[in-house]
Amino acid sequence: MWGRTSAAHSWRAALARSLGFAVVAITVVATSTATAGPAYLEGIDASHHNGTPDWGAAKADGVKFAIVKATEGQTFVDNQYAANRSNAASVGLPFTAYHFARPDKTANDAVLEANHFVATAKLTRYHLLPVLDLESTGGLGPRALRRWVKAWLLRVERRLGVKAIIYTSPSFWVDRMGNSRWFADNGYRLWIAHWHVAKPTVPARNWGGRGWSLWQYDNCGSVEGFDGCVDLDRYAGTSIAPLRIKNNR
Repeated sequence: MWGRTSAAHSWRAALARSLGFAVVAITVVATSTATAGPAYLEGIDASHHNGTPDWGAAKADGVKFAIVKATEGQTFVDNQYAANRSNAASVGLPFTAYHFARPDKTANDAVLEANHFVATAKLTRYHLLPVLDLESTGGLGPRALRRWVKAWLLRVERRLGVKAIIYTSPSFWVDRMGNSRWFADNGYRLWIAHWHVAKPTVPARNWGGRGWSLWQYDNCGSVEGFDGCVDLDRYAGTSIAPLRIKNNR
């Protein structure tokens, strides 16, 4: 009887020690998971429609980067761009510019639009990669539109030495660009616009298996320093450095 009681006691003690270790381990894992930060950075994009923002307040509210409209078509310049560029820089906010594409069938249109953007945006090696905002076809079919987009991107790359980011929606890319994988396979990052969903739909077979780099997840968010709605974005990373022009030359 004594031997069985002693053995049972030893077993119970060992079990208690084992369970105690398991509880500690589970607690450590749970604590580690709970305190782990998000695997992305929050940002915004803006244009003259957002008025005159307080970029310092936006940065203090957690905004880690900004993408601001510079140009549209061959001649239009956003009248708030210069101020946005200067004011974002003054508070040390990582920044870049985007061009709203207005494709058409006139000769050399893509190159002329690209030249207009580069001359206006005045991006330097300390800014983030430039962006092509692709929402309009200008009456071009998928094959002609792909040629136009390639021409714009290549012109900007020749001028700035970097590959621009492509902004689009899943439906536009599938319906208007023929769900092309060429751009993903040739090193162009994707900024996908897909609002109010848990995760975005990524065209071109998950952008050639690479996924999205930027995600515009809300078209009517609230950020300090901005009156009314502002577009909210995420960057798939914890450091903005890979998006800087100087790191991509």
